[in-house]
Amino acid sequence: MAAVAPTPRYTFTERAKAGDLNDAQILNSNNKGGPDVPTDSDVVVAGGGIHGLIHAIQSEKHKPGKLKTTLIEKNPKPGYKIGESTLPLFSLWCKMLGLTGEYLLRIFGIKDGLAFDFLDRENQGHYTDWATNGPPGLFLAGFQMERPMSELLLTLFAQRLGVNVYHGKQVDFQGSKVYGGMEANKIEISKGKYDSQPATTVNSSLLVDATGRFRQVASKNAPIHRFEGWNYDAFWAYFTCPKDESKIPFRFWEGPNTNHLCFPEGWAWVIRVPSWEGSPIPNLMDMLTYLLDCAEGRTPNDEIPSSEELAEMFGLKFQWVTSIGMATRNDVKYPEDMSKYGTKEAERKFYYFVEKYDLIKEFMKSFELIEDLYGPNTTWIVRKSLTYQSPVVSGAGWVAIGDACGFTNPYLSPGITAAMATSVYSAELAHKALEEAKTAKDNEAAELAIRKTFSPYDKFAKDMYPALNQMNKFNYCCFREPRLGPQVSLIWQALIGVGTPGWQLIRQDYNLTIDNYVRYSINWAWGTWVPEYDAVAKKTIELMAPIPLEEPIPDAVVTEIIAYSNKLKKQAVDSNRFNFRWDGLLRYYDLYLNYDEKKTTKDRFVRQCTHCASWLALRPDWKKCYSCGKQRTEEEASIVWDPPLAAEEVKYLVAASDAKPGVSANPFNEQSDMPATFPTLSKEVCV
Repeated sequence: MAAVAPTPRYTFTERAKAGDLNDAQILNSNNKGGPDVPTDSDVVVAGGGIHGLIHAIQSEKHKPGKLKTTLIEKNPKPGYKIGESTLPLFSLWCKMLGLTGEYLLRIFGIKDGLAFDFLDRENQGHYTDWATNGPPGLFLAGFQMERPMSELLLTLFAQRLGVNVYHGKQVDFQGSKVYGGMEANKIEISKGKYDSQPATTVNSSLLVDATGRFRQVASKNAPIHRFEGWNYDAFWAYFTCPKDESKIPFRFWEGPNTNHLCFPEGWAWVIRVPSWEGSPIPNLMDMLTYLLDCAEGRTPNDEIPSSEELAEMFGLKFQWVTSIGMATRNDVKYPEDMSKYGTKEAERKFYYFVEKYDLIKEFMKSFELIEDLYGPNTTWIVRKSLTYQSPVVSGAGWVAIGDACGFTNPYLSPGITAAMATSVYSAELAHKALEEAKTAKDNEAAELAIRKTFSPYDKFAKDMYPALNQMNKFNYCCFREPRLGPQVSLIWQALIGVGTPGWQLIRQDYNLTIDNYVRYSINWAWGTWVPEYDAVAKKTIELMAPIPLEEPIPDAVVTEIIAYSNKLKKQAVDSNRFNFRWDGLLRYYDLYLNYDEKKTTKDRFVRQCTHCASWLALRPDWKKCYSCGKQRTEEEASIVWDPPLAAEEVKYLVAASDAKPGVSANPFNEQSDMPATFPTLSKEVCV
């Protein structure tokens, strides 16, 4: 018998009203340890953003009840942050926790894949394009998410596991004593700003710096490191979300992708996101608790209220918005007088590029600016010199995670996806380190054991950020000539990111576990360590970086780069290390990654709702629109495989993942009851 949706409860709304509780108090009332910060905790996490929460949840799931973790967040509630786009590594982690698309697509937007348009600066109106699907909804849902909602959800999930998450509390980094060893740290928590609680000292063994780019602990141990060459500035705002996308001037445009408009100076992101901004925190807590109850009971998709229905049930504000921003090189030469483009720096730089590129100007006609969506003075936001690295990411009594370790660029979403490897890796190492420290003869020996345990983590972080920085420089070089994006940089990103040797997701049926998730995450890193990719990236940067940004790229250089890339690509494909269903995943490419401009088809995993125009994942068992609640037909809910797959091939899709291209022999073991031939299937099926 199928599970039915649980009965909605209004626990937090009623509790907040009865006790006249503010946001911090109602959030803290949900802690199993009570609303007051404890005086003892094995681990204290400073920062309640997404990486701090991922670390705390991973720690508790890794070895339940073994370490007491206390998370301290200075803000009274999860607040606004940029970074709405995610990749499968995040979705896999959520799926591992039981947080699958049925539940999360009620509060987040669908992320189908990555799409790019490369604008020709020297020939206005001309462009090339490239796109890849995300995972099919049959296996895994991708998400575009509003960060306050994601962090509120993970806060409630962490509290369910027994992790105490305190909002409106602040670590006094100046007053805290971080020594290392067992229970030697004295973490000072300042007097509460949102309650009457006095200052508190927490005895702990490990302080986790999850303070993001502020690097509150990491900055005291080493100055920030900047990479050689140009850096990046970002500026952005929020706009309306058009239901009718027919007037957007790019062929193959689809809203559920993370869309990229690339030009020589940088790129613009376009991300369609559901916003719950302006909703009361207690009401949001009640809705998210309801969805967590649905996930715990495995309630089917069609039994769960839609986003619009949930908003009405729990008294919430709900609308679709579009995040549009640009991340440009900081060596761009702007006009001396930018006043005609606006009044704010972010606004001026944004509209400078809108006016410079005819296609972007035409594109922006489909969107209207939303003023101050996230509060006063939030219409236009700018952030400069994005790229940095913390040279030291752990020390006596502390470890840094997430953006406290470093950041490169929002391109290809490494901020959450690649960096979450630091959050989960450190969480598991913390268990091992403190277990070994407990057997040490004294505190000095305990700290030596801890430092030895974290040594591989230090090396991982030290190596990852330069590799990601090279990835960005490689891609930014390819922005400068429209042929290079589809034929060089992005085909390599697909090759190494999707077909990462030994770590293709299809081999795990798009399922990872607590036992293997960390190994996957630290071996992924967008595939930037794959030797062939590294060689192509270095060659491209070597040839293009010296050419002044204002100058066009000589045709001879473009031809040389494409030829070099094709040579190494063929070697990679022939090695059989990257086998995949490439002709279904990618437009313009066949099964063997030969480029063909006339091949414009690929698999289709999403379709717009005919009633509300929201983009929906295609699954035959999902007939209900998770946005508006209207029903769709079986045909409207079905995946389109292009090239086609026979019914039996679809049925045994995952099991067929070891069938090589063109092989007609049985790809399964002798005990298998699977069909004997899959003549057109590659080793892998899709991302």
